[in-house]
This record gives sequence, structure tokens and C-alpha cells, in this order.
Amino acid sequence: MSATLRLDDGRVIAYEDHGVGPAVVCFHGSPGSRLFRPAPSGGIRLVTFDRPGYGRSDPQPGRRLADTAHDVARLADHLGLDRFGVVGWSGGGPFAIATAFHCAHRVTRLAIVSAPGPLDEVPGAWEALGDHRRPTAEMARVDPARSERAIARHMEPYLDDPPGFLGSGAADPMLVAQVHEALRQGATGIAQDLVAMWVEWGFRLADLRVPAHVWHGARDPHNDADTAAYAACIPGARRTVWPDGGHLGVIEHWSEIVAWLTAGEGRGAAPG
Repeated sequence: MSATLRLDDGRVIAYEDHGVGPAVVCFHGSPGSRLFRPAPSGGIRLVTFDRPGYGRSDPQPGRRLADTAHDVARLADHLGLDRFGVVGWSGGGPFAIATAFHCAHRVTRLAIVSAPGPLDEVPGAWEALGDHRRPTAEMARVDPARSERAIARHMEPYLDDPPGFLGSGAADPMLVAQVHEALRQGATGIAQDLVAMWVEWGFRLADLRVPAHVWHGARDPHNDADTAAYAACIPGARRTVWPDGGHLGVIEHWSEIVAWLTAGEGRGAAPG
């Protein structure tokens, strides 16, 4: 059910379009791909896509968060989506947020799930990177291409064992399939993702004007400070913490997320 769209700059992005109902665009993790579908799309029109360098989407050297927002706007035009909700899980969160900022007139609601935040707005975020990742993140701000190369070198051991990235999720067939697809082109996608989220985002969280809800699993050791900062800084945002949830809580609680995203939305057009 995969398809491709050629953009004005000649790049191709791959996407999937499932179901009928209010439209929701889902942003996969880092690494990830369009095959990331937390559950069947019953009741919604679920659109997934490969960010540049992942799966079957062409790379986009030097891309920033805003570039993905523009790609999503073009994809929405192609699919005839005037309005749509967005959900960003894990490394997809910053890209979903940027889409909500740059396409605020089209995004109905923003769901952020277990996602890293902007280094300049999350208290202690730079320190939390540790001695290994912080130099590469600092390099991203002065020499992004060099930072991408460093990330790609670090990722090389995973290319022969993509499911090794998943930890406790390695038994889920959907997660295994989507991470294999994610690394089809090697480490290009994740290298570009990390640089894009480590450099300045080009806007402040306080500038967002789309209704937002943040979810986090109490057993997720990585994103508590990030999700707390999102809830504190995005005007009107709320945060829900799942007491027994981990980083993959997005799968277990998908129906809850979708219910919030589509509250008050009518049924949309069928895929076409």
C-alpha cells in the first residue's frame, strides 16, 4: 500500500494512506519508517511517511525541522487533506511539533508522545546528553555535515542488526519491520534527524498555537524532563503520565491518543 510523491525539488518521499475518517499524520521515531503503525487505523485516516533518508524517501542533506513541515504540507496537498491532526512519537516528536508550528492553520491538534525536546528549552538537556553525545550535538551547530558523519559511524554496528535498536520491543513484528525499512539506506535518516533536532529549532515552544497534549510513560527513563518542558512551555498543553507505561506506551495507549486527536472532528474523505 506504499506510494511515492515527487516534490518540487525533485526528491521523492514514500508514504502510506490507510482508513477513512478524520486525518491523522503519524511521525515515526528515530530510526523509523512509514511502516510504524501503532494499531489498525479503524475510525481515522492514518497517513505515515518516511522522513528523508529513511526507507524509500530520498535524503535531504542539511535538512531542518521546518523542511519536514514543508514536506508534510505538500503531502497533505497531494492527498487532499485541508485539516489534519499530528502525532509524533519519540524522535518524531520534534518534527510533528515543527509541523504544528509552520502549518498551524491546517493542524487541528498536536499529540507528543515520549519525545525529546529542544536542547535550549529543556532544563538540563545538554548535560543529559553525556560526554559521548554532547560533543557531537555541539558540533551540529557549527559543522552539521561533520556531525552527521560522526552519527553515521556510530550507527554502523546496528546496520547488520536493526532490531538490536528496539530492546524490549524486538519481538513486535511491526516494530521489527519498520526498523528494517528505516535502515534501508544505512544511517542517513537518523544522522539527519539528530542534527535537525540538536540545532536551534527556529521557534520557541511558547510560539505554538495548536491544541497540544503530551504523553509519557513513568517507566521510560529518557524523556521525563522533555515531556514536562513541553507541558510547561506550550500554551494550554496538558501532560498525561502512564504509571505502568514505558517508551512503547504509544502502542498500548494508541486508542486514547487517537480519541483526543479526533475529538470533535467529523469524518473525512476516503483515501484517494
